[in-house]
Amino acid sequence: MYKSASGYGGLEATPLARIGYYDEIIAQAWEKDFLPEITNSEINERITQCNQMVQFTRQPKVGPWRPYDKNQPLIANQLTPESFCLTICNAAYQDIKFDKMDIARACKQWDAWEASFLDSTYQSLTDMWRSWVLNAMVLEADPGNKGNKAGIRHNISLGQSGAPIMVTPNNITRQFARLKQVLRDRQRWEDDKMFVIVPTALNEILSVSPYANVAAMGECKPCSQAIDGFMPHKLFGFNPIESSHVPSFVDATGELTYYIIAGHRDAFGFAADIIEGRLVEPSRNFGVEYQMLAAWGGKAIYPDALAVGYWAFGD
Repeated sequence: MYKSASGYGGLEATPLARIGYYDEIIAQAWEKDFLPEITNSEINERITQCNQMVQFTRQPKVGPWRPYDKNQPLIANQLTPESFCLTICNAAYQDIKFDKMDIARACKQWDAWEASFLDSTYQSLTDMWRSWVLNAMVLEADPGNKGNKAGIRHNISLGQSGAPIMVTPNNITRQFARLKQVLRDRQRWEDDKMFVIVPTALNEILSVSPYANVAAMGECKPCSQAIDGFMPHKLFGFNPIESSHVPSFVDATGELTYYIIAGHRDAFGFAADIIEGRLVEPSRNFGVEYQMLAAWGGKAIYPDALAVGYWAFGD
């Protein structure tokens, strides 16, 4: 086995071969990703296999207060802990081959190349998870929280197939207000825990809207939007996250439309992990294959805490 310039005795001594290396990949992915900000990923056990059942606990709701008359018998509102289970039923693998000659030739560049390899690994994995989660949210949001008859009184237009909402700099504030009203009326609004996922195309609209005024932004955060997607200000009370993974389609009207997902950060349960990793040395060549198996699953815990707009953008 070749000795690397960094002093490693060989590939088996590098982080790629270290037991539990995939925990580090997940840790790095989660640190830079927005999924923990829009999903409930707090589970009591680690994901170890496909078809594993994961349990979440729903927040209890008590019944109404009742009027009281002297000496009347009391009627109890019975509370029972309500759990929610989802099955980890999705899996994907990664199989990457290195030639030992390439490892030797990398010499002093091996450490840097290895770090970039790990970065690419978790970026491609979380890219897949982001798209999966956002599409699942669109499908599993309460039917009363999307479409052109949304809201508890069916009087709020959020857009639907064949009739997208045309969002412009002049009406964008109203569109965010509609999403907020749907969630407030459902009693799912909680300050500082609400998010909205927006496409990069929204930036052009924002640049000439009331939000372009820095004084109106408020609550700036000291991080770069280019790095983590988090915008430096709130939009009508929502914590906005810019993503290229927002589901988009060319509508029957010919307009490029986007599903704008807004909701409570605990509305959707999501669990994922790399459940297995191994180094394999094929017998017919001097190579090394780095193999990983990931598993994940998710489901809406509170479908009525998600709202979906169907928007196109115009002048």
